[in-house]
Amino acid sequence: MQVLIIGKNSYIGNNIDLWLTKHGHQVTQLDVLTEIWKSFDYSKYNAIVHVAGIVHQPNCKDWELYKRVNTDMPIEIATMAKEQGVSQYVYFSTMGVFGLGKKLKPNIIDMNTPLKADGMYGRSKLMAEEGLMVLNDENFSVACVRPPSVYGKGCKGGYITGFTSIAKKMPVIPIAYENVKQSFIYIDNLTELVRLLMEKKLSGIFCPQDEKAVNANELLYAIAKGIGKKYRSSRTLGFCVKMLNFIPLVKKAYGGIEYAESLSTIKDVDYVVVPFEEGIKRTVIL
Repeated sequence: MQVLIIGKNSYIGNNIDLWLTKHGHQVTQLDVLTEIWKSFDYSKYNAIVHVAGIVHQPNCKDWELYKRVNTDMPIEIATMAKEQGVSQYVYFSTMGVFGLGKKLKPNIIDMNTPLKADGMYGRSKLMAEEGLMVLNDENFSVACVRPPSVYGKGCKGGYITGFTSIAKKMPVIPIAYENVKQSFIYIDNLTELVRLLMEKKLSGIFCPQDEKAVNANELLYAIAKGIGKKYRSSRTLGFCVKMLNFIPLVKKAYGGIEYAESLSTIKDVDYVVVPFEEGIKRTVIL
């Protein structure tokens, strides 16, 4: 299969490239920092994977920029690709379309959770989903992927890195908020999902995650195990943490958002090729 990745040299894009190439597909990456995409020949490709986008930029208040990059461009590319005979379009959206922040209580997204994207990033991604799904038909399959926190060796982003630092430095980990969980997806599981979506020519909305969502203590235990450090924990310290729940850092560390298992399960599609603890080990091991 000839595959085009929209968005050159991103972490996710590069890993999709490697994964698909390993499975016998021919992959090309397209840089969309210029307007070359407007005159590009898409007809030679069977499938397109769109990973390009502008993500959360705290200092950027330019809605038109978010809309142009995250909404208008993917819809225009998909429209041209469909007209030129491409049969599959995989668009990377975000968990942020639900508009939920982390909470210090169970915070589960399921089939009945409404879409309430309120930030510019989430809104622009949701608008793209809506415009792309209109193009979906029996000859042009559109799949929108809403991944949770992505992790893996070399992945930029402070979540796992921050927890690894905590696991290394703290002699005892406070046990708190064990019923609050966060969804993650290891990069190999995400790239396997993309492969299966393309090969099975699946369409629709997909909310993948590892085989389970985990609480902060399970995450710290997996990290400690991965770096070869003995895990020590304390419920007494956990009680102290709960007393400080008004501090933003507590919510950042112990809060969560998770996908219901029923939402992440895809019939006849087993994309979890690396279990959570093994994924964490591969990510944090030196």
